[in-house]
Amino acid sequence: MSSNSKKDSRARNKKRGILVFFLYLAIILFFLWFLVFLWYFFLNDPKKNIGILDNVNSLTNKDDHTEQYESINSNHEQKVTNQETDDTENAIGDPERDEYLPPMDLLFQKRELKFEDIGSIFENMKSPKKPEILSTFGKDVIYIYHSHSRESFLPYLRDIFTPEEAYHSIANITLVGQMLGRALENNGVGTSVDSSDIVKLLDAYNLDYGSSYDISGEIVNNAQKDNADLEYFFDIHRDSLRKEDTTAEINGLNYAKLLFVVGTGHKNYEKNLIFANELQTRLENLYPGLSKGILQKGSHEGNGIYNQDLSPNSIILEIGGVDNTADELHRSTEAFAEVLSDYYWFREE
Repeated sequence: MSSNSKKDSRARNKKRGILVFFLYLAIILFFLWFLVFLWYFFLNDPKKNIGILDNVNSLTNKDDHTEQYESINSNHEQKVTNQETDDTENAIGDPERDEYLPPMDLLFQKRELKFEDIGSIFENMKSPKKPEILSTFGKDVIYIYHSHSRESFLPYLRDIFTPEEAYHSIANITLVGQMLGRALENNGVGTSVDSSDIVKLLDAYNLDYGSSYDISGEIVNNAQKDNADLEYFFDIHRDSLRKEDTTAEINGLNYAKLLFVVGTGHKNYEKNLIFANELQTRLENLYPGLSKGILQKGSHEGNGIYNQDLSPNSIILEIGGVDNTADELHRSTEAFAEVLSDYYWFREE
């Protein structure tokens, strides 16, 4: 073989070696990219890190909620780990009755309303005029929100007859929270009412109904940062029990019964319990039989905390049940607003 042929052969071999090197390098890079792809889309659980309220008002109706939320580094798994179990027994009914977790598709099912303008039914309830003696003068000190915002009422849903189906995007518990807010304002107590559609936020971040308190907890956390004057926090729900268990007759009129729920799954729950006991005592004095009392629920009975670790004056307030009407709910919000306002103005420090 001539020297020129040997040189050509070596050159070809060198080029072939370089091509093989880059081919192997490309295969290795592709394999690494594929591993990253698998980890990101299949192995990385988006539910482990719930800093999810960036630009939340782009996901909610601007008429219902216009605040701009900042990102929060909230870790759901850490919350679960920190829940302290306890042996508190329920004294009221079945402990699981309000821990029902409906599938997300059920919450988005279209349900026809019996009345076209359901909002006006709740908004037009007349409240007695109060003398303008006491006022917080524009300062909001009470915060109302709704972790299960689509809990609805059967009297306003067409062809829906069971509590498990009583959910609606408009005719829901947020209308009751707004009634309570108006009643408190009428008593001179500045109140902020959040009517965020929690279900829409859950769906936007691919979370299930069990994460409702994580979403509402971030909303409360933001409210506390935005307004240092807030002192009292009420998560408004309705009961899933039927009318005979959620209605009281007082002076010939039907009222939606109230129930306080205190989560005992955190170390400072006794402060929330003291707050609930004070309100329960005042309610029983003014409206005997209106309240069913206080239900204590630990971590082994459901969420167990219910965001009540965020404030010593934070509780769940259930107002009525699936069968109660706007009139009954309105009477109860007026009664509770009277009691809560009296507590706010004349409580012992």
